[in-house]
Amino acid sequence: MLSRTSVWRYFDVWLLAAVVLLTGYGILMIRSAITGAPAFETYPQQQLIWAGLGLVILLVTAAIDYRILTSSHWWIYAGLVGLLVLVVVTGQVNNDARRWIQITPSFQIQPSEFGRIFIAITFAQFLANRRHLMNRFGNTLLTLAYFAVPVGLIFIQPNLGMTILFMFIWFVVIWVAGLPLRHFAMLGAMGLVVGLAVFPLLADYQRERITTFLNPEEASSDDVFNIDQAEISIATGSWTGKGYLQGTQSQLGFLRAQHTDFIFSVITEEMGLMFGTVVVLGLMGFILLRILRAAQLSPDPAGKLICAGIAAILFFQTAVNVGMNVRVLPVTGLTLPFVSYGGSSLITLFLAIGVVESVLMRQRKQEFG
Repeated sequence: MLSRTSVWRYFDVWLLAAVVLLTGYGILMIRSAITGAPAFETYPQQQLIWAGLGLVILLVTAAIDYRILTSSHWWIYAGLVGLLVLVVVTGQVNNDARRWIQITPSFQIQPSEFGRIFIAITFAQFLANRRHLMNRFGNTLLTLAYFAVPVGLIFIQPNLGMTILFMFIWFVVIWVAGLPLRHFAMLGAMGLVVGLAVFPLLADYQRERITTFLNPEEASSDDVFNIDQAEISIATGSWTGKGYLQGTQSQLGFLRAQHTDFIFSVITEEMGLMFGTVVVLGLMGFILLRILRAAQLSPDPAGKLICAGIAAILFFQTAVNVGMNVRVLPVTGLTLPFVSYGGSSLITLFLAIGVVESVLMRQRKQEFG
């Protein structure tokens, strides 16, 4: 019998290295982005602490057999819904949105950030248990009902970006699970109707973001100000950038949310296309490839679908964040994975990588522990 520690031979060191490098790069860029903003001066140190905690969580999660998580999928789902209900009832309001739970006077968590990882795990097992019913449209509708509860609770926070991310997770995971194309066609028509019905229910600032994107000529100068500054940052960065700590748009305070939503603009302005954009997107592309490799090597359907869901999260957030920085997508508030400032986001992403490592480390069916 193989020893319990034998699974560590399959631990993906390259995946971990890419994650650590991208996170370290992000901390350096956060330090640059908040220069000149005394209220944010502790953010780089806080991000470093969260990264250290995230690394511990990654290793602990990798040591746990992911099948323990999948076997408890209903409990995890119930816990997620419970946390989201708690946000609605007693959540902390910041910037007209109720998305956080206050843990201590100086520390709060955003359950939807954890939820995107948990839903990938629970939905993977939900589909694995029902894979023999994938051709039934009734089963497809049931999967939508499964997502409707957490998505509805996130939508009313309001958090449109995370709502769309959850639905993208549903799409990718159920597609990998083998949903027939005819079901997608029917759901597409239903989605268009639902989208038109939901639009009037969006918060004012959410509607303004969408209308500003679709018709920028009619938008007020204040609505398009930050997008204009982001475009200036990216355009002036050119191939090699202005140099670390030398970006004018962020350093002089023109670019808002420079350490979160628009950190990609700071990176491109200061480090340029070669040492900024290519490095960040190259590392993210490598991380995605390693996750897809883990999905391919997974010994069971649930492991494969978990990895697909986590890859979907990273791909979607990266594409949307970069897209809104270059004005090809509306602003949604989704941050750049491993790079943008944020404790809940960073810790949950390390958790996600730990789950991927757990799947990869147990690629042999006979190996447990």
